[in-house]
Amino acid sequence: MKRRALTVGTFVCVVAALSACSGERPQAAWDELPRIKAAPTFAVTNYDGTRLVSDSLRGRPWVASFMFATCQGVCPVMNSHVASLQRQFGDRVRFVSFSVDPETDSLPVLAAYARDYGARPGVWYIVRTTLDSVRTLSRDGFLLSDPKTPDLHSSRLVLVDADGMIRGYFNSLDSNDVTKLRSLLAAYVEQRQEVQ
Repeated sequence: MKRRALTVGTFVCVVAALSACSGERPQAAWDELPRIKAAPTFAVTNYDGTRLVSDSLRGRPWVASFMFATCQGVCPVMNSHVASLQRQFGDRVRFVSFSVDPETDSLPVLAAYARDYGARPGVWYIVRTTLDSVRTLSRDGFLLSDPKTPDLHSSRLVLVDADGMIRGYFNSLDSNDVTKLRSLLAAYVEQRQEVQ
C-alpha cells in the first residue's frame, strides 16, 4: 500500500488542531509553514488611480491573486472569497488582485469592479500594470501560471507574511483550501491581539 505524503495544507490543518488542543500559541500554525521565497517587488496602479508599491504592504500579511474584470469562470468565485476574507480580516490583512487583462481593465472598469465586490480603500487593492509586467509577476514572482491570455491565470490565492515572504498557495475553487487560509489569517489576528 502506498503511503500518501501530507500536503502543506493538510499539515497546517493538523498543526492547527494540535495547537488548539495543547494550548500552544496561535502563531504555531504559521511557524510550520514553509518560507517559499520573497514575494516580488512591484509598483502598480490601484483602481482609484493611486500607486501601490510592494514595500508599503510590509508589516502585515497579505493575499495576492490574479483576475480580470470580464472573467466569467473562476474570478467571481475567487473574488467572492476575497471579499469574505476582507470583511473578516480587513483591519489586519491586505489583499492585492492583479488584472491579467490590462488592455480591457481600465481604471474605471476596475473601479466599478471594486464597487461590485465591496473592496475597501487601503485594504483590497485591485491593480493594473503592463501585460509584460503582470505575466512576469505571476510566473516568476509568485511562481504561478503564465497568463499569456487572460483565461490562463491561476485560481490560487497566495499568502504572503508580514515580512514579505510567500508562505503558501490556496486553491480558490477548493473550499477546504479556503478554510485553511481563513484559519491561518485568524491565527495571525489572534496572535496580534495577544501581543497588544
